[in-house]
Amino acid sequence: MTLAPSIPVLRDLPGTAHLQRSARVISIACGRSGVGKTTIAANLALSLSKMHRRAMLVDCDPGPTDATRQMGFNPKESIDDVIGGRLTIDEIVVDGPEALFVVPAGPVDAAGRVDLAARLKLADAFRPHRRSLDYVIVDTPGSADPDTLDMVASADLPIVVLAPDAERFMDAYGTVKLLALDHGVRDIAIVTNRIADEAMGRELFRRFREVTGRFLTDTTLSYLGGVPKDERVLTAAARRRLVVDQYPNARAAQAIGHLARTIDTLDIGAQAGGDCFFGMEAVLRAG
Repeated sequence: MTLAPSIPVLRDLPGTAHLQRSARVISIACGRSGVGKTTIAANLALSLSKMHRRAMLVDCDPGPTDATRQMGFNPKESIDDVIGGRLTIDEIVVDGPEALFVVPAGPVDAAGRVDLAARLKLADAFRPHRRSLDYVIVDTPGSADPDTLDMVASADLPIVVLAPDAERFMDAYGTVKLLALDHGVRDIAIVTNRIADEAMGRELFRRFREVTGRFLTDTTLSYLGGVPKDERVLTAAARRRLVVDQYPNARAAQAIGHLARTIDTLDIGAQAGGDCFFGMEAVLRAG
């Protein structure tokens, strides 16, 4: 995905040649939990790893069905230990299937918000890995609070999950609107979920783009693909496994695999910003 010319990227900043990174950060977002955001984030990360890409899943949305627990992990250490300065990323990372690196979420009852101070600490923690990874997939909290949206906006590629029911449709619209108007995001990717087929996904995206286009004239939406409703997703989750691992031939698994291949063809620029979780570069703020 090519960024708008008005948005600075790392290569445009003077004195940052030694900070160039291969890692591209992709945030998966929604306005409210229940749209399948976590399932898509975890399965997408695993699909990229299965493609022999150096992928890391960062779980920032703790809960009983978070990405960490969906894969059957119950680690004592978590991303909270990194934010608290007690441990490093290397000390908490879990080896997932297919060589996927997993940064576990905090306790189930954790707040799930990552504020500016936390992102500063995470930026420092992730910076040593800027050249050792291809993709960092972040499952962001299922909310539209300012801290979460600021975290999403700082990603190299923000993805908003869109579902066909009216309530989730409006949740996605609200998220895109806030990202555009309050956080200056001009390039947002859309993934449809729980659709009947790809034709339905494309039509859903067309309607969504039509609605948002009436009010957000400076925002570009890109359709990456859709994931069909598939009972195998729930069956895999009940076994604390991911559908692309447990049922690789399932419709949903095939669709997520296609999504991963599509993302891998994009020209994703590296956003700059050392004061953000996603900014793994040491960019100093003036003043």
